[in-house]
Amino acid sequence: MTNLIKLPKRFFIDHKERDLDTPEVAKETKTNVWVYADDPYLAELKSDAAYYSDMADMGAWDKYLFGLVRSAKATLKAIENA
Repeated sequence: MTNLIKLPKRFFIDHKERDLDTPEVAKETKTNVWVYADDPYLAELKSDAAYYSDMADMGAWDKYLFGLVRSAKATLKAIENA
């Protein structure tokens, strides 16, 4: 049985809407998605989340992106702790 990783939905949807390779959703609720830990596109999602996190730490994003950046940081943390 493959492990699932619970991710915040906001950054996941943003990633998907930018037509980037996105992991398959195994389960979905209003605020979260669960993806398979061995999904080949998980590395792409992690890389994108790390980019948003790093850019935010350097002050590159406007304050109106706070929620998206926070979701990206939570996504990165969930993947790294899986």
